[in-house]
Amino acid sequence: MTDEVIKELWTTKDNIAKEHGYSIDGLAKYFLQKQSARRGRFHQAEQGMKAEQGATADARTSRG
Repeated sequence: MTDEVIKELWTTKDNIAKEHGYSIDGLAKYFLQKQSARRGRFHQAEQGMKAEQGATADARTSRG
């Protein structure tokens, strides 16, 4: 059962990322809007969530 839950979670995550063109800014805007609609207590200003304008693609996607 755990594997099924993990698969569903990753599928949902991948679909949301794909819907927003795998854009960090797009994802941040989406999640902030969802959080605002739910009146999330960790809401931050959108400008604080934007990726650095000068960052290279490698720097933005690096997980190391």
